[in-house]
Order: sequence, then C-alpha cells, then structure tokens
Amino acid sequence: METIALHAPNARTGGTINGIAASPSPSMGPGSSGIAGIAVSTAGSSSRAGSSQISDAAAAWVLRERKISRSTLERLNVGSGTGFFPDAGEKLPAIFFRYPDGWKARAFPEKHFVAGKGFKLSFWNIEAVIAANPQTVFITEGEFDALALVEAGIPADRVLSVPNGAKDKPAEDPAEQRGYDFVREALAAGLNRVKKIIWCGDGDGPGLVLRQDMARLFGAARFYFVEWPEGVKDANAMLISDGAEALRDLVEAGNMPWPVAGLYRMWELPEPPPMVLWSPGFPDWGNKVRLAQRNISVVTGHPGHGKTALWTQIWFNIVRSYCVPMAVATFETRAKPHYRRMLRTLFCGGLEKNLTDHEISEADKFINDRYVFFVHPDQRPTLQWFLDCAEVAVVRHGVRVIQLDPWNRMEAQREARESETDYIGRCLREIHSFAHDMNCHVQILAHPAKMEGTRRGQAPGLEDISGSKNWENMVDQGFVVHRPEIFDGSSRKTEAALYHRKARFEELGFPCKLMMNFDLDRGSYVSIPEGPTYP
Repeated sequence: METIALHAPNARTGGTINGIAASPSPSMGPGSSGIAGIAVSTAGSSSRAGSSQISDAAAAWVLRERKISRSTLERLNVGSGTGFFPDAGEKLPAIFFRYPDGWKARAFPEKHFVAGKGFKLSFWNIEAVIAANPQTVFITEGEFDALALVEAGIPADRVLSVPNGAKDKPAEDPAEQRGYDFVREALAAGLNRVKKIIWCGDGDGPGLVLRQDMARLFGAARFYFVEWPEGVKDANAMLISDGAEALRDLVEAGNMPWPVAGLYRMWELPEPPPMVLWSPGFPDWGNKVRLAQRNISVVTGHPGHGKTALWTQIWFNIVRSYCVPMAVATFETRAKPHYRRMLRTLFCGGLEKNLTDHEISEADKFINDRYVFFVHPDQRPTLQWFLDCAEVAVVRHGVRVIQLDPWNRMEAQREARESETDYIGRCLREIHSFAHDMNCHVQILAHPAKMEGTRRGQAPGLEDISGSKNWENMVDQGFVVHRPEIFDGSSRKTEAALYHRKARFEELGFPCKLMMNFDLDRGSYVSIPEGPTYP
C-alpha cells in the first residue's frame, strides 16, 4: 500500500522516477512544522510539482472523463503513478493528490481509493490558500470538484477540498466532534482571516449534512453556499454537463448566504396581516383609543374606582358591534349574578331590576352566544391553566377577546431564586406569545401598589402596578381608570377618567385623558365631550 510510482509524460512504468525509488515523494510526506501542523510551501521549493508528475495516459483520462485539463492538474500539483489498492487486491494506475501530511490516490479507469500510511486529515490545497490569504475561499467535497472550479476559472489559491466524505447525520456540536480537527487547525493556521466561505459541496443527503456542520464550524456570518441545478450533484458534474462558464457564474454570482433565523432584509419579510381595529363604542373619542387583535393590554386603578364596570362596557360595545366572542376570567366579580347583571343592563339600556322578562330573555341569549367564562374548580387558577382554557375558548368558540380580572387572584408560580420582576416578565412574554399565535386580544386588570405620601389619592401610572415595572414595559397598551372623588359629603360622585397611558402602535391611538360619567339611571358610562383631553 505504501509503494507508488510517479510517471513522467512519456516514461515507461517502473519502480523508479528519474532515479528515485518508488515511494512517496517529498511533496507527499509530512510537512515541516507550522501552525496547527500545516506547512506552507514556498515558491520554488522541492515540494512543488511540475509537468513531469502527470503522465499522458492519466492526463488524457482526466480530460476525457472529468473535462479537466493538464494545466489545471499541474497547477494543483496533481501527480500520477501506480499504487496498491487493497479493495482491488492489486496495483493500478492512479491519480495522486498531495496533502501536507501524506497523500490520497484514486485509481483509473476503475474507481478505487487509498491513502498513504500516516495520512492526516487536512484540507486539500490548504498550503496554497493559507499562503495566498484570499478574501474568498471555495470549498468542495472532493479533489476533482476543486479541480473543476479551477478549470472554470477560479484561482487555484482560493480552492479547497475536504479530505473525506460526509457523515450520516449532523453533529450535535461539530466543534467537539472527532473528525473535524482539520477545520479547527486550518482556522488556527490562518483560514480564520477569510471573509467569505463559499461551500460547493455535494447536493445529496450526506452532502447537505456536511454543509450544515461546516456552516456551524465556520460561522453563519461568513458562510455561503451553492445550490446545484436539478440533476447536478457537484461541481465536476456541472462542469461536464454545463461547461466552465456556467459553473463559474454559479459559484461566483449565484452563491447564497447561509440563512440566519431572525435576520432579514426588508424584501424578505412577509407582509403582516392588517391590524384588525375595534372602536370602544364612544364616538366622540375619535381615534384616541382603538383596540386590536394580537395585542395585550393592562388596566389599573385603585380598588372601587370602576375598572371592571368601565371595561365590561367597552368590551360589550365591541362584542356587540363586531360580533366578536369574548372569554372572561372574572375572579372578583361573580359571573352570576354580578357580571350577568352588568351585561343585561348594557344590552337593554336599563337597570336589571326594571327589565321585562322578554328583555332579560333576549339579553341572556346574547350573553350565551357571545360570552364564555373561566371558573377554576378550586378557585386557585394558574397561568398555565388560564392559557390552556383560553386556547380552548379560541379554537372551540371563536373567541377573540380574553380578559383576566384581576391578576392578583392568579396563583404565583415563581421558580427558585426567580425575582418577582423576572416572574412577571416571563408571564407577560407567555401571554404576548399566546395573543399573537392565537390571533386574539388579552387584557389583564391589575391593582396598583399602595401609594403613600403626596401621591396618595392621585391616579396611578402603569409603573405603579404591584410587582414589576414590566407591566409598563412589556404591554402593547396601558390604561388607568381613576375617580377623582368618590363622595362629596353625602352625595355620590360619578365622574371618572380613563387615562390612555400607552399605545405601542399609532393605529391604537395615543396617550390621552378621557372624562366619563356613570349614569346611575342607565347603569352605564357616558362620555363627557367637553372634558380635558390630554394629561
């Protein structure tokens, strides 16, 4: 297996070459020590092959079968000779490819392969590429494919080939898997300076596996790849079928960047669906407040200031006007009789105690058609339970609005050493993903922390919600319901303000203050148009 013979163009086959015994030539032996064991040959050194190393028979076979010329073979130091091939059980004429540490041979015309004893895996042609220090390097999955690129016009010092075939499946971590040391050594030797790696490997299954591993080893930022035309497996096949010009055009101009999830140019981004906007049902508000699917909102306000009543009315207006079903987790206001009383009143436009049986029947039919309610069997709801039920509501009942009232009735499930801020942030991310994925609006009513000192009695901000500033940072919309006065002496005060504190998207409106009055005879809020508009 160690014995080879290199032939001059017209030399007779024998055991010597120009007086040299039939054994690996200096260019095939171990290279001198260098970075990562890679030795870089210099021009004029004895390791550089000349035209005398490829025989006429070998050159003719390569040209006939591979469409690769003698000049290309000589440029890449390809030799010919005879070698013993164990799988064939005999010596055969062969093409020899020199590596920094050893050699590989391919018999011709029969297809057999052998490597010299002590052969070490490395990129083929790595010495020339490291010495040239190019900005772009083309890597193939076989020496003949690399030769095909040079035949097509790619400079010889910009072409590499991996030393062995692809693996059956991608490595979990290619950087740690055995068999890829040659890549790490080449990077350490200077290949890391290359700005652009163009992968020109095989288009079959194993080739795609190898491509994936190489993308991870070299890094997606500088990794580009070529997709071969239908029916073409590799670079040499395309040279044979389509010609040199087509091959060069494809690898130089048709290479594509390795896709990176999450990073796109504008034209690559799909057009999002139009935002479905809902008006809250108070015409004089104009475009100050809009609500939409795929968003989450939070509402806060001091206890007893009317958060639930006002937002029950706003959502009722949307449910009725847009035929949008709604799911309500009303943990502090019982679905029966309290929430039902509010909905009956809103549907009929009068207090429940004054409604006729027919009006109540019509109201209840509407409620049953458009509303579903969350009820936990143990009165200890968790976020996961809530989202599981919400998914059923969306899929089974077509719900597009989901309200959680209030947040503090949910069972906290903080992980060990997880701060409250981190916990709230994690929950809001889950809720936001749910709203986006399920194409619905999720609203959370949350109590503010106790306000002391000069701020006592003032309208809270979103940052005042108990638990975390994430209530302000991570929601799409934020509202505050505040009553400046509850009583004036013995008289009940009915004025309230709705503060629109945050709107992430301009379609949702803008920060403003909207004055409301609760009509005691009708049991619902009415807008006060002349009230102040801005904070």
